[in-house]
Amino acid sequence: MKENKKEILEILKKQSKKPRKYENLVVNLVLQKLNTDKFEFDGKMVFNADKTILIYVVANDEAITVPDTVKVIGQMAFMQHQKLKEITIPASVVKIDKEAFAECDNLTKVVIPASVKGVYGFAFSECDRLKEVVFEGVPEHLGKNSFIGCEQLHTFRVPNGSAQVFRKALHIIDDPDILVIEKDDPIEKKHQQEKGEEGKSKEH
Repeated sequence: MKENKKEILEILKKQSKKPRKYENLVVNLVLQKLNTDKFEFDGKMVFNADKTILIYVVANDEAITVPDTVKVIGQMAFMQHQKLKEITIPASVVKIDKEAFAECDNLTKVVIPASVKGVYGFAFSECDRLKEVVFEGVPEHLGKNSFIGCEQLHTFRVPNGSAQVFRKALHIIDDPDILVIEKDDPIEKKHQQEKGEEGKSKEH
């Protein structure tokens, strides 16, 4: 449903049993940056009028799929969503803005589609349980602090020939504890084989 900024903030207040001062602050901060007063709210997420920008996620679900109309996951859109364990990012997304998923402490794995051209500063910072990130393409911009503070993050799976690009962009050239694995890497092939065997066993 189409709403203006004031109406969206009023809806957020009514939906919560406790005052959502933090959420109101975030939504207000981001909405002020858009040159419009028309927004779309589906009960779970706040978008701009044509739903190409995901401004803020109200839903506190364990698994969330970003709609395929979205091109930009906005600044702080998922920030501090503690219950979030699984996120599905569609191939329509071209930008993941600053702090978009910061402090999502139960997020364990992220797959970033090849369509994404930019992952900006602190986008996935302080995600305490994040262990693996899969890049299906090579972003034109990758903020060096995109994954800072993710203490359990040990594996990046990246396209062939791009490992050095990712190591340099993320400033992890000299960190032996973080693996940057290309698709044709023997470790990755073994990983894919194990996934295939696991899938077959589930079918039987």
